[in-house]
Amino acid sequence: MIDEAQGRIRAGDFDGAARVYQHLAQVSNAPDYYRLMAADAELRGGNGSAAEALLGQVRAEDLVEDEQYRYTLLKSRLYLNQGRARDAMLLLDTLSPQQLDPGQRAHYHTLRASAYNQLGNMLESARERVFLGYLLKSPQAVEKNNQLIYEDLSRMPESALAGLRNGRRDTLGGWIELAFIMQGPEPERPQALAAWRGQFPQHPANGPFLNTLGGAAEETVKVTPLRDAEPTPALAAEPTPAPAAAPGPVIGVLLPLSGPFAGAGQAIRGGMEAANGADTNPGKLGLKFVDTNGGDVVALYDQLVKEGAQDVVGPLIKEDVARLAAGVELSVPVLALNQGSDASRDNLFQFGLTPEQEVEQSAGSAWFDGRQNALVLAPASAYGQRLISHFSRYWKSLGGKIVAIKTYKPGGEDFTSSVHDLLASSPGALAREDGAAAPPEAATGSADFVFMIADARDARLLRPQLESQQAMPIPVYAMSQVFNGRPDAVDQDRDLNGVIFCDLPWMLNPNDSGPLSRNSLQSLVERTPENYTRLIAMGIDAYNLVPQLPLLRSGAQSRFAGATGQLDVKAGNKIQRQLSCAQFESGVPQPRGIAPMLQPSAAGMQSAP
Repeated sequence: MIDEAQGRIRAGDFDGAARVYQHLAQVSNAPDYYRLMAADAELRGGNGSAAEALLGQVRAEDLVEDEQYRYTLLKSRLYLNQGRARDAMLLLDTLSPQQLDPGQRAHYHTLRASAYNQLGNMLESARERVFLGYLLKSPQAVEKNNQLIYEDLSRMPESALAGLRNGRRDTLGGWIELAFIMQGPEPERPQALAAWRGQFPQHPANGPFLNTLGGAAEETVKVTPLRDAEPTPALAAEPTPAPAAAPGPVIGVLLPLSGPFAGAGQAIRGGMEAANGADTNPGKLGLKFVDTNGGDVVALYDQLVKEGAQDVVGPLIKEDVARLAAGVELSVPVLALNQGSDASRDNLFQFGLTPEQEVEQSAGSAWFDGRQNALVLAPASAYGQRLISHFSRYWKSLGGKIVAIKTYKPGGEDFTSSVHDLLASSPGALAREDGAAAPPEAATGSADFVFMIADARDARLLRPQLESQQAMPIPVYAMSQVFNGRPDAVDQDRDLNGVIFCDLPWMLNPNDSGPLSRNSLQSLVERTPENYTRLIAMGIDAYNLVPQLPLLRSGAQSRFAGATGQLDVKAGNKIQRQLSCAQFESGVPQPRGIAPMLQPSAAGMQSAP
């Protein structure tokens, strides 16, 4: 049967191979080994939820040493598929490559390269791929790895590459020098490449790879988009090559394209490029992207203006927005991609996917449905405390009551006690152990809904606990985090049935087939980490908002229907978003209509503790 499973793997029948391995796990005396093999097959077939379930059945502490290495590599790969690069790197850091056989070692360096790529550290991603190159035997695999090394380094700003050039003659130094040459003036490239060939005669790029980058006769390089064919996603990758900024006016874009926020920056960039590509206006402006990582955002803005930017989109980081607002005369309009209360200027617009707006609109949905008494369940984290505080102020300003607030450990496996303590805080909400109904007087002052702050993973565990422990059905309202954008009606999302939440229209319209819909941009969505997917929609709106801003501010146009919501300009030039709401039914979000936007009194917001 092992031969049958391996034959199915070679034929691409990963689901069939997983079934064979799962059968072997049931009938053999090595069940954990075959569960690992089944999980590997499921991951190859793109079924991450099945792989995660199989790994959850493995008793890692009972595995022999080699199987423990396999388990660690598989779990790291699963984390990367989920966009959890930091978790993957923490696991990989427990391994030493010297412990691994050559195949495992190649997998180890591939995973580390993808993790660094997700985290926006292109230099370390390239370094891992250099190590990987020494382990590859197939000429096709070597050539693909060379392409990915070059792609990593070519995404780094020219200034960063210049700082890494120190006369080194090792393999990575040769790649850095090559990437630097290719970012330089095109007329100078042939001479520079000829010198490079002499300096690095044995370099893996010196040969077919360098020739395929451009015309061998002219020895020039024309960069083309490269696709990642590795088993885990290269998540900070650009979905399409950047549109070249034509001479003359452009839209300047300030984004972190390297460093710790590169994943977010690249997702926004992908959305903007998609919107630019779908724009049929013959007079549309090109896009000129500038990396803000480690740079002076004020100087970068000034440079963009000097180079012809008629509008500037960005920066993304809140501190950069405040610095730009305080540090320079804004001679051309700026659409900042974050919101800060102190960053207010006449020519500065602030557009952000702030969770506080989601809190208010999800809470507004509960108030609109007649709810008054809230139980709040949130993660025990700084983020959870921030949203608890905002929900409490907003809810009380509407006239609502907070019955109890309880926290849970995010990422945990058992939320029984957290849910028990929450329901026990509300008279009559907790089911009695003897099964008897609560006395009528117990309902006095009891909660009539739960406001749940949780991501999709935790929500799928919390919701069944709430349902099983409550004396009577209590509606659950949540934020967009509960929906990862990939409906799983057959399996996990059924656990969310009944949950009401508000989200971007772009996330909730599966039937939209327009050029900028999720359906049309599916390849971009699949290359983007799950926690950055909504930033694609933000990039789409950022591009489309730029020409609308004067009309919105003047009142000549009241609203703009965007991918992130119905948009309009409020006091302080802040873009307000009105979301759409949905409710899980049979594991699928069903539309409930546009989110209500209630206006509590300012005094109420200030006085609520």
